[in-house]
Amino acid sequence: MLRSAPQLITVVILLLLVLPALRGPERQADALRADTPTPEATTAGNDDLFLVYSVNNVGYIDVCGCKRKKVRQGSLTRRAAYIKQARYHHDNLVLLDGGNTLFGAEDGKKKDFEKKQLLEKAKVIIESYNRMGYQAMLVGHYDITQGLAQLREFEELAQFPMLSANLVYSDDRSLVFEGSTIIEAGDVKIGVLGITIDTIPSYFLERANPDRPLALESAYETARKWVPELSKKCDIVVLLSANSTETNRTIAAEVDGIDIMVDPFIELGNHKIWVDEEDSVETVGSTILVRTDSQGARLGTLDINWMEGGRPMVSLSYETAPPEGRSTYWYERVSMEPHLLEDPEIVQLIDAFKKGAAFVPLGKLPELAHKDQYLTANTCSVCHIEQTEFWQKTTHATAFASLEATDDQWRQDCIACHVLGYGQAFIAPADAEPYKNVQCENCHGLNPNHPRDPVNHQWPSVKETSCLVCHNENQTRMNFVFVRERPKVACPLIKRN
Repeated sequence: MLRSAPQLITVVILLLLVLPALRGPERQADALRADTPTPEATTAGNDDLFLVYSVNNVGYIDVCGCKRKKVRQGSLTRRAAYIKQARYHHDNLVLLDGGNTLFGAEDGKKKDFEKKQLLEKAKVIIESYNRMGYQAMLVGHYDITQGLAQLREFEELAQFPMLSANLVYSDDRSLVFEGSTIIEAGDVKIGVLGITIDTIPSYFLERANPDRPLALESAYETARKWVPELSKKCDIVVLLSANSTETNRTIAAEVDGIDIMVDPFIELGNHKIWVDEEDSVETVGSTILVRTDSQGARLGTLDINWMEGGRPMVSLSYETAPPEGRSTYWYERVSMEPHLLEDPEIVQLIDAFKKGAAFVPLGKLPELAHKDQYLTANTCSVCHIEQTEFWQKTTHATAFASLEATDDQWRQDCIACHVLGYGQAFIAPADAEPYKNVQCENCHGLNPNHPRDPVNHQWPSVKETSCLVCHNENQTRMNFVFVRERPKVACPLIKRN
């Protein structure tokens, strides 16, 4: 059918209006394809890196039973499980330890019969670190409390380098350990530098290696010497520095080239066991200072999207987009809690240690000169019947059972707070029976002459310091308020004539 000119004009106009709409999605797709970089363009010059770190492990392999039993935060077994899970999600995982790993502050004072457990436990830590895939560990000041020769034995067992760029021999100033290591993760090279705290007393360093005394170079000068060279070879520089936070902030502010610093958070000479969330990360200059809780309770993580030439790194935020061309990171602390379950391989190591911990060589036990000073609750119960009945209803009277529930009853680092007179009245397991649980003399002190002459040898009142030996935040992770807690275990008053 022939159409008139006006009709043809109308059809043409309609086509001109409809065709752009019909082609719109295709044009939009073309535009998106033009603006979207190819996979090669997306990955060129940048890479993903997942950095996991621990610091101040201080000899912990698992969670002491007294620490918030419902949570039981920590343990190498959970740490290993988390690392395995993280490796599944991250191809380029780097695992570092910031030092003070094998021993704690008081371990240098342990008696000979206790040292065997300490050294065996340190071996468990080293082997666990091997199996988890640690790639470097800083030599912290606590790590050399058992002497350099012993630490050398642990170094032989380790499948990762122990680092310290400022611990030297005093005679020729040569390095005792490697100062740094370079780790390749994907296309990214990470230079890891270790600096031990530089305020260790000289007598301690001499005692650690008497035949050839040790010395320490300045942490600040060591950083100035090593960082520039490491920066030339690597994309990212990580400093493991077990120095005071004041020193670490100075290094971060004045030494260029440090991207990340693992800081143990030592302020005014105090090692912080627990780190508040607001203190866990801070930026000084171009350096990110990161921290985390002690005793293996939490790991620190940095999920990094690295871009060549993208320094300094900036934190990702939900509120604002990062500046263009900058490397970014997402910081998080991961709590080692029961939902992580436990790695069966590391569980076997821990169980083997616990079984070995029960062995005490009877022929090498020291003389226990103060054994006769302990009366035990059995003696007290003869006269103080009402007080004994009250005590038996408290958690003090079942303290030893809580250790047995976790197979920790012969751990020298656990048992002392769950018995009476460990190391003074008994050592061997066979001799423990009358000293089990927290008894009268744990709180009141020793008073061996009281049964013979009660009037002239009365028991003193309980002091707060007696409780704080075990009920302190380092042990229980809870603030202990003496006036609030004392009534829970205060025995009925004795009627006096």
